[in-house]
Amino acid sequence: MQRVESGVSAPAARLLIVDDEAAHMRALCDTLEREGYVTRGFTSGREALEALREQSFDLLLTDLQMPEIDGITLLRACQEIDRDIACVLMTGHGTIATAVDALKAGALDYVLKPFKLSSILPVLARALATRALQRENIQLRESLAIYELSRAISQGLDRDAIVERTLAAAAGQRDVGAVYLLVPAEDGGTLRVAGFTGPAPRALESAALKLGESAERWVEEARRELGARVAPSPAGVLFRHPFDPRIAVALPIVAGGKFFGVLGFSSSRPERRIPPGQLRALDVLARTAASAFETAALVGELRRMNEELELRVRERTRDLEMANHDLEAFSYSVSHDLREPLRAVEGFCEMFRAQFAASVPEAGQKILERIWAGAGRMTRLINDLLHFSRLGRQPLECARVPLRELVEQCVARLEERRDSRRPGVQIGELPDCFADRALLEQVLINLLSNAIKFSAGRDDPRIEVGTLRQGADIVYYVRDPGM
Repeated sequence: MQRVESGVSAPAARLLIVDDEAAHMRALCDTLEREGYVTRGFTSGREALEALREQSFDLLLTDLQMPEIDGITLLRACQEIDRDIACVLMTGHGTIATAVDALKAGALDYVLKPFKLSSILPVLARALATRALQRENIQLRESLAIYELSRAISQGLDRDAIVERTLAAAAGQRDVGAVYLLVPAEDGGTLRVAGFTGPAPRALESAALKLGESAERWVEEARRELGARVAPSPAGVLFRHPFDPRIAVALPIVAGGKFFGVLGFSSSRPERRIPPGQLRALDVLARTAASAFETAALVGELRRMNEELELRVRERTRDLEMANHDLEAFSYSVSHDLREPLRAVEGFCEMFRAQFAASVPEAGQKILERIWAGAGRMTRLINDLLHFSRLGRQPLECARVPLRELVEQCVARLEERRDSRRPGVQIGELPDCFADRALLEQVLINLLSNAIKFSAGRDDPRIEVGTLRQGADIVYYVRDPGM
């Protein structure tokens, strides 16, 4: 097995690239490294799993069809090791069934091979952005769980409720005369009074204290005046209150490095200073209030992110509805614009055969038969296309399908377009299956068409259709030597 490692300076997204074709894997590693990613590449899924156990990766970029471990199996194994890893699948056999299986397994997207760099870069960017958004959501939900104790005091996540509950809890403390809570104003440069209790003057209701000039000055003056008489406290100090009470305490409300306001307490009993133990209790109250404010901010951010996600879902739904509308319009165009010319061709062929068949030489008869057969095939293709466009909106009609017979019919249809350079198709043992015949036929046509397309020009352009057993299950496959 071959492994490739390369790197660029952090921070950069780490990609785990797996492709059993060594040249393609190395080319991907080199190209994505130049785009600023950190990459590790493997041709073996088992080696890739060992690498994931040793270090973390942001995204798995893997081929779908590999001999040792297929891409979907590898994805599931990687998610057992790291459930946060994003995944993008590469495949040369792009079908609706492939997309459904990939998305069900947890892939965020898939790309058809061969592809250009310009087409895969946006896919990787979207997958990494989706992963980052999912992780942020998880971190926010974990943060909310951490601050459940804070909600016991706030009794709610509304900012006004937090203010009300905090003031009520502080007012219940011993020897606390008045309590006020200052929060940053909208301008960011002043503190406004969010609420107060107790014997506070009316002037407090409209007070607006400038940050850096009022609250900080009070704190600094109090430190100089009373620092020698009380135990140092980085969370709160004593100072002479500008609203006239004899003793007051101001505690900053800070959580997560963010300033939410100031919680102030005052006492009008000069003979009874607030003891250090009660200061510590008030400090716990301020910290709990800070946690409640931070929780409210986190919930608001989570709500905003959920609203953004809901908006994206609505946008995707609208895009899907538009795509369905376009598909209906296309079906209408196929039905009315393409069928009429074909009917004319078939009609003229029938008229020609009826009137001039006896006078046309054998070579001309063969040409006429080929025209007639080609028009018939085109009619069937149009009917199949119309049917396929409606499959997603129709219930499955499952029945026993003789799969070998169906594959032979599909190969015969494709044989009509073959030339000497195109590969042949080797059909192995194919037991009957239970499926929707029309949908299965379209899947086989797509798989065989892709196999023929990507195998043309190879030294051994052989395409195999067969089965293999995985436990009690039978797996049907179309195998080709292409990418």
